[in-house]
Amino acid sequence: MNNADTTVRIDAHITLPLDDGTGLPMKQTIHAFPTNIPGLVVFPLILSPLDTDPDWWNVTHAASGKRLPTTFRSRAAAEAFANAVGPLADWEQPQPHVVDKGAFKALTAKHGGLTDAEYRTAAQSERTSTN
Repeated sequence: MNNADTTVRIDAHITLPLDDGTGLPMKQTIHAFPTNIPGLVVFPLILSPLDTDPDWWNVTHAASGKRLPTTFRSRAAAEAFANAVGPLADWEQPQPHVVDKGAFKALTAKHGGLTDAEYRTAAQSERTSTN
C-alpha cells in the first residue's frame, strides 16, 4: 500500500443522484489515494460537489476518471479489490478493457463490493437505523 497521506489529482466522472431517482453526470477534480496498481486510485464516495461519505469507497481509473462500477465499505476493501483486479487489464492505458468480466464480478463479490443500487439500499438502511 502507498503512503496514506499521498494523494493524486484526477478528474473523476461522477453521477450525482437526484431526488427523482435519476442522476446528473458531471466531472469533478478530486484528490485520490494511489493504490499498488498503477492507474487505479481510491477515494471516499462522492455525495455532492462538496460532500463525501468517508464510510464508503470507490476505485477509479485515474487516466479516464471513470469509476469501477462498485462501492466498498472501507478504504482497505477498495484497495484490496484494486490489487485483485490489477491483472485483469492494463490500467495505465487511456481506456483499459477488462476481458474477463466473470473474474471481475467474482472479485467484486469476494471483496464485498456493492452495485450502486445495493449501496443506496445499504446506505438508506444505515441512515434509518441511526435516526
